[in-house]
Amino acid sequence: MENKKITLLVGSPRKNQSCNFLIDKAIEGIKSISENIIINKIYVTDFNITPCNGCNNCLRDPYECPLAEKDDTKKLESFILNSDALLIASPSYFGSVSAQIKIIIDRSRPWKMNNYQLKNVIFAPLVATGTRNDAAGGVISDLINFALIQGMIVVGALGNPVIDQNIPITSLQKYNRKEFLGKDEIDELGGIIAINLGKRVAELLNYIKK
Repeated sequence: MENKKITLLVGSPRKNQSCNFLIDKAIEGIKSISENIIINKIYVTDFNITPCNGCNNCLRDPYECPLAEKDDTKKLESFILNSDALLIASPSYFGSVSAQIKIIIDRSRPWKMNNYQLKNVIFAPLVATGTRNDAAGGVISDLINFALIQGMIVVGALGNPVIDQNIPITSLQKYNRKEFLGKDEIDELGGIIAINLGKRVAELLNYIKK
């Protein structure tokens, strides 16, 4: 039996910031459960994906987008469509996902039209915000809607049922209004929940493997 594959997408235009932190913590959680799971960590900035132009060619057989002939869509598909689980971390930009993630979501329409190519793939969202009470809910909603429309299975982290939430959300703002994380500081709680999410996804893949 082939090893399970998890693709983790850093959805920020900035590579080594908060989204990257959450993804690395999720990978830490995955590896704590199994070293046999294949991990593909992807940065959206490494791919040139053209925005959808509404041509609707993907509605008809062979359900392909003509834009994919000149951009990196096929390269991205080679990771995502061969995954058993997909985790996406996006920053909150005006209460929604980053432009880079929105383009990928829009261009993913052929995956649905071609007989739900992501059907039953495990999915989990992660969110990075600037301020503690930022609009993370809009990002979570966008990502979960994407997963449900694609026929994926949405899961969350399991930690302490009282003090740990289910979706990793990290913030640059500390608990005092005018205090922000320093250069070498991390959001400890966001990191813990991301680790728990990685564990949860890995545990589910091991369960399904059996």
